[in-house]
Amino acid sequence: MLPTRPAEGAMTHIYELARGLNLKTQVNFQPGTLASRDRETKSNYQMTLSLNVKQPKALTKKEDMLKLNPKLEPMLPGLSTLFRHTRVSPYYGQVYVRKQTEIRKNLASLLKLLDRHNYYDTETILETAYPDTGRKLLWLQSEMDVVSDGSDGDRLAAMPDKILKSSFYQPSTSYRWKKRTDKPNPLLNPWQQRLASYKKTLEKAPAAEKTALRRKIDHAERVIEELKRYSFLISEYDPFIVVPLGVVNQSSPFSPQFGDYAVVIVGDKLYPALVGDAGPRYKTGEGSLRLSREINPKAGPYSRPVSDLKVSYLIFPGSAEPEAGPPDYEKLTDRCRELLNEIGGMGKGFKLHQWEDLLAPKPPAAPKPESGGTAETSADKRKKEEAPGNKPAPASASPQTAPASSAAKSAA
Repeated sequence: MLPTRPAEGAMTHIYELARGLNLKTQVNFQPGTLASRDRETKSNYQMTLSLNVKQPKALTKKEDMLKLNPKLEPMLPGLSTLFRHTRVSPYYGQVYVRKQTEIRKNLASLLKLLDRHNYYDTETILETAYPDTGRKLLWLQSEMDVVSDGSDGDRLAAMPDKILKSSFYQPSTSYRWKKRTDKPNPLLNPWQQRLASYKKTLEKAPAAEKTALRRKIDHAERVIEELKRYSFLISEYDPFIVVPLGVVNQSSPFSPQFGDYAVVIVGDKLYPALVGDAGPRYKTGEGSLRLSREINPKAGPYSRPVSDLKVSYLIFPGSAEPEAGPPDYEKLTDRCRELLNEIGGMGKGFKLHQWEDLLAPKPPAAPKPESGGTAETSADKRKKEEAPGNKPAPASASPQTAPASSAAKSAA
């Protein structure tokens, strides 16, 4: 008798493997021959996997952008002018070609397949220049994922154990500058320990594992050298965005460089930021932990601050400072205000968010004032007690004697 249902066992449901896909399944049973014969032909038990994907078009109309965020028009008085002179950036097509390549490469492994959410993460990438000033602007419309990387021993000498012991945390960002103090990076020692462990394992490793271990050793040595020479942005403290590889540091005049200024718009809020890092070529929309939590306090490494395509990344190519260095938060706000003025300014009633430098040295606390003026020393107290007017009256004196004597001294 045939079983009425499959036996229970350790298995992963295909819907879990294909999370993010609209999965339709169909099984076709056809008459065969004997089992001993049919099992010899692979095509008798075969699955053909076909993925159907609609390729989106880039947003180009102001009206469609306002459907995503109606606040943009009052916030940016020059919006109509910007859209009259805009075109779809070639980067948009490149990002989607890379998405397609990524899907084709990983289609055989549903665990690695790019899901629907991350495929449709780029609403548009536009290039425009404001006619009155010539200021170039790269407008990326996307969601926001969270990046949590970076370290800087000069500004932050210690980091929590969960970071020091993490095998996923990346100690560097693409935007970097030469160290300015001799304070060691807090992640230097953990990476040196990791390197020592790799070398020790290599001594006894089987031949099949040696190549992978040597790659890890090479990588660790490069990271250690970087940590000795450079400082980086810190995701938890610095507001920055991540731009896809293939978009950043290209030859186009609209290509952003690391350190360029940007303004991130979510709802009716404008956040100054820096172009701080590069991400996968096929993915857009990432912000640092500091930026993400300002937008949504519940955001974290595994929780997006914004899942809809309602985040506007206004990036100003060619605006980076001549010399890289740690963020100057007052300058960040002032410079972003100047750049917005070069594309029509901000609307009445709107202002840029002012970041607080959480790593700036705190001024020394003022000493608490003592009651009665300066503190009284034991010597002062003794002198005061020995003063003639403060000595107790002799035992033989009458009660009236002491007051009279005091009054006489006062009169004198």
